[in-house]
Amino acid sequence: MCEELGYDTLWAPDHLILGDAMYECWTLLAAIAAVTQRIRIGPLLLCYSHRNPSLVAKMAATLDVISGGRLNFGLGAGWHKTEHVAYGLHWHDEPGRRIHDMIETIEIAKALWTQERVTYQGTSFSTNGAVCNPKPLQKPHPPIWVGGAGEKLLLRAVANHADGWNVPSLPAEEYARKLRVLKEHCERNGREFERIEKSMESRIMVTNDQWELEKIKKWLVSFSSYNIHAPPTEDILEKYIIGNSDSCLRRIEEYRRAGVQHFMFYVLDFPSTRTLKILSRDIIPSFR
Repeated sequence: MCEELGYDTLWAPDHLILGDAMYECWTLLAAIAAVTQRIRIGPLLLCYSHRNPSLVAKMAATLDVISGGRLNFGLGAGWHKTEHVAYGLHWHDEPGRRIHDMIETIEIAKALWTQERVTYQGTSFSTNGAVCNPKPLQKPHPPIWVGGAGEKLLLRAVANHADGWNVPSLPAEEYARKLRVLKEHCERNGREFERIEKSMESRIMVTNDQWELEKIKKWLVSFSSYNIHAPPTEDILEKYIIGNSDSCLRRIEEYRRAGVQHFMFYVLDFPSTRTLKILSRDIIPSFR
């Protein structure tokens, strides 16, 4: 339905434990690739420590081929320590170390996607004559998306390595400020700021029903108790895009003026398709 309604991308989160039941991200994306033809697909975002870097590069090359070159390769440094402990995965408490290891993952993936045989020796990961065939269909490789809001290390990694940047929901003025920081990193590193696609993920619901608004607010408050990316409960509705068509359109336009080029929406009234259809019919055409 998303494809038929004209949406551009479809993303799946890479979590093992996060409240409700979760499908494994990569298996889900492969299934989606099999039943779609146009819409681009991607993980939002792969946690680098959930899988060996050279293996995930091979997985990505395979998915790019079987999807006909529709993969966006999203990667993050991770934040959910609980699921690492529960699944016996290695965890670094220091954000700088996690970002460093994420960068090594990107370097290994790029090498495997573009070179015939790869030997890589990093401080955390290595390969020894690794081969990745077939190569991805997209050349030189699938677009690399990096997510996160840290300004000193994470945004510098985006400037150096990413084709797209995503961040959880922020006030529009805060988003614009982070873009200025990203631009400064690009200028220092000789990277074209305009080459990076700027994105933001948010929750959205289009409704005129006050009872529905109160219901969703209660759910969001309960969700925020275990999600570090959720805003404070006292302004939870103001941080997301929730309301009637006109108010949602105004909020989206506010973020567009702040520099958002790509919106990733969690549709809060699922399994209803109302918001999906209203967005496609009444809101998105205003920005085409």
